[in-house]
Amino acid sequence: MWRKVFFIVLFILNFLIAQDFDLDYTTFRGESSSVVVEVSLLIPRSLLKFVTLEDGGYGSLMEIRVAIAQRDTVVVWDRWILRDRTSDTLLIKRTQKIPELAVFEVKPGDYEIVAVVVDLNAKKKYIKKEKVSFNSYSSRKLEISGIELCSQMSRTEKENKFSRYFGYDLVPNASAIFGFHAPQMYTFCEVYNLEYGPGKDREYSVEYEICDLDGDTVMEIGEMRKNKPGDSAVEINSIDVRKLESGIYKLVVTVRDPVSGQSATAEKKFYVVNEENRENVDKVLVDFMYANMSEEELDRIFGPLKYIATEEEKKRYKRATLEGKRKIVAHFWDNRDPDPSTEVNEARAEFMKRLEYANQHFGNIYLEGWATDMGRVLIQYGFPSEVERYNYTMGTKPYQIWHYYGIEGGVIFVFVDKTGYGVMELVHSTARKELHDEDWQRWIKQ
Repeated sequence: MWRKVFFIVLFILNFLIAQDFDLDYTTFRGESSSVVVEVSLLIPRSLLKFVTLEDGGYGSLMEIRVAIAQRDTVVVWDRWILRDRTSDTLLIKRTQKIPELAVFEVKPGDYEIVAVVVDLNAKKKYIKKEKVSFNSYSSRKLEISGIELCSQMSRTEKENKFSRYFGYDLVPNASAIFGFHAPQMYTFCEVYNLEYGPGKDREYSVEYEICDLDGDTVMEIGEMRKNKPGDSAVEINSIDVRKLESGIYKLVVTVRDPVSGQSATAEKKFYVVNEENRENVDKVLVDFMYANMSEEELDRIFGPLKYIATEEEKKRYKRATLEGKRKIVAHFWDNRDPDPSTEVNEARAEFMKRLEYANQHFGNIYLEGWATDMGRVLIQYGFPSEVERYNYTMGTKPYQIWHYYGIEGGVIFVFVDKTGYGVMELVHSTARKELHDEDWQRWIKQ
């Protein structure tokens, strides 16, 4: 059973990774009561289209835009071009991700972070939005900045966007997922307003602990005493999460200053998927895959599922609250496994195969592949038994006839490029409950 659950997690992880990128942010104290916001992205390489380069390799080309908006007005923004290359596209795995970082300084308040990744080769756009509130930092009270979770830490001699204090590169993990693929979690935060001066205690203490969502401590890193470098300090730590069971956790950092008698606490949620401890993976699957998804993201996932959903499921999803939609999407495949004894849900695997093919072959500048007529028919009925393709002539428009010999004794679907812009539309079918037009040939005439 655990093997099946584990493969389900990997399957959905791969699906989500292939569909979108990750977005996270961390705040720090800025100048004159402003807030420094670091927006981190994690972009799957498999999301991008690689084309052949002149030197024989393959390259992707994307434009990244990150903005912080307030009441539909962009306050600050950044834009840059990113190139990636590989010697062989077969080397690109869905778990390979490209980290990116944008840094802004804004006044405290309510905002919306908007990140856009444009695949310039595929002419596709991916968008992430998140509503946020930035609080001001006190000039007197002991405080901790936001906690940045990183998956890589290394010495650096050349400063870059990931460089931190003491000559280290810290690469943020915007997905906040750690475990067997990222066993070491590096943490970075800043401490403000330590009591510092001649004759005062030059030490402060910091304590790290990991709690579950109920607030119970599952791992204590212990309390450490450190020298005050001034009235502020930088906290960098490394935590091995391989002993944690798969689940959702909170990292809690507490700082105490014996001079002022003050203490400050900051926390950050993260996720663990461990290969050795799979008992809680099923709960993790439901919780962390969908817990932070917006309604827009859930609607996008449910979009192609509507083709195979029952009428009751579609009605329930339409009426559901945000939390209700999360549960419907998370449990959509629970009763759709034709052979529960196997490690893979064959129905879902076939659906994903059709969805991926539709998105790769039928998309256009107006619609994703699954939302086209051809994509809908492919997902709903499967791959056709035979396809007749007719190209443009002086007398006819391009059209295709799909034959399904195993459905209802044999049916056809006729698609025509009515406009001449490469958008194939369904004009006729002999299948029940489908568009039926005996005079469909009028559509192919020029």
